Amino acid sequence: MNNKIALVTGGTSGIGKEIVIELLSKGCKVITCYSNNEENAQKLKQEMDSENLLIFKCDVSDEKQVINMMQIIKEKFGSLDYLINNAGTFIDNLIKDFDIEDFKNVLNINLLGKVICTKHVYPIMNYGGSIVNISSHLGIVPCTESPAYCAAAAGIINFTKATALEFSDKKIRANSICPAFTPTPLSLRGWKQEEIEQKLKETPLGRFATPEDTAKLCLFLLSDDSNFITGENIWINGGRL
Repeated sequence: MNNKIALVTGGTSGIGKEIVIELLSKGCKVITCYSNNEENAQKLKQEMDSENLLIFKCDVSDEKQVINMMQIIKEKFGSLDYLINNAGTFIDNLIKDFDIEDFKNVLNINLLGKVICTKHVYPIMNYGGSIVNISSHLGIVPCTESPAYCAAAAGIINFTKATALEFSDKKIRANSICPAFTPTPLSLRGWKQEEIEQKLKETPLGRFATPEDTAKLCLFLLSDDSNFITGENIWINGGRL
């Protein structure tokens, strides 16, 4: 993976940040973007202190911003080898109480943002490139109070399969990952303590998923070690069936 060029959306915290760290450790040139948390972006820049890391401010749900980011990447690097669509958000509520604008916001960032980035990466992605979309276990087994997040996560899985079919003309592979509950600053805001404890009890391996778990699988799916795997979704669940 040395000298490969990767774009990781939402890579300044949580799972995205760990993917950035793993890619840099393998000698990749990494571009990442964030929507509004400047503090996290600066922390990542200082922590990594790498000339191989470039950080953009970009809202992936805004097509004009994504087009501009892709144009800058093309001018600076010429092309991309990897795209990791990781950026996401959540707003919890019951379906009957959900503000439709809030519902749209979750879909726009979590699902449509991946569509936009995938659409505009195609012209600059190298033949034989690889795309990994980060979805969620809630795309497989939904829960109450997160209908927008669940809908987006399920959509990501099937969108990935459609991408694998269409982008095969350039031998670009596309796969998705559904991490189980992973304690990160973002995810911890969405669960009550008793719900977290119950999830742990239901996990046969007796621990939660970590950002490293997802990052290492992501690197495998990006690499040539998985060059005959495309259109697949992998659920990292610690044995929960």
